[in-house]
Amino acid sequence: MGRLNESRIGAVIAEAFAVRASTAMRSTLHAEHGAAILVGLDSEVTVSLPGPGGAVVRGRMVAVPPDVWHAASCPGPTLGLLYDPEEMPHVAGYTRLRGGPCPLDGALASRFEGAAAAHGASLSRPEVLDGLARELAGWLARASPRRAPDARVARVLEALRDPAAARRLATARAGISEAHLQALFVRDVGLPIRTYKLWRRLLVALVAFSRLDATGAAHAAGFADLAHFSRTCRRMLGYSPTELRGGLLVA
Repeated sequence: MGRLNESRIGAVIAEAFAVRASTAMRSTLHAEHGAAILVGLDSEVTVSLPGPGGAVVRGRMVAVPPDVWHAASCPGPTLGLLYDPEEMPHVAGYTRLRGGPCPLDGALASRFEGAAAAHGASLSRPEVLDGLARELAGWLARASPRRAPDARVARVLEALRDPAAARRLATARAGISEAHLQALFVRDVGLPIRTYKLWRRLLVALVAFSRLDATGAAHAAGFADLAHFSRTCRRMLGYSPTELRGGLLVA
């Protein structure tokens, strides 16, 4: 398979997904609110779960469901695709259906590997990354279950797309008690409202980081300071903001 241009990497953040091409990958332990598909172009990806008896999963393509603590590495060129579970629930449903981090094989993996190979060294170009992410999402749409969230949760999700939205206002939109909403939200989304708001704030900061310095991006997203932005980024994505910035573009 053609190798990436090692003088640069590429990354794209769109509304429904993010995709990053790199010459190697090594993340720290983290849990992201996104459905991840990790692709080793020349060698296997390794995904490790925490704890002394934590499982280790290896494969050329590995799927990781949302909100699962893990660390990932690959010694060679890698594509990392991360899909928003609310914008693309079929991708999240596919990864959850597999029961945890697992290698993908068979026709789907072969088809995607062929598509990636066809682009060779162009994999650092944003339009190529964007196209591959959309193509994979389309394939997964035909192989995964769909389950819409409770309508009250959906209204709150829409309100919380803006990280500055007041939680009290979002709760009021649901028309139920905060305790009841919290239970429904965790059931349908997979994490508490507070953690979801922090996830959304992190995404806003990363988009801002494509045009501002790290401190400016932190403040633009409502983080108290750069340290809070950096800690959140490591905990939720496994990298510092600076490590993620290389090649970053917003679609």
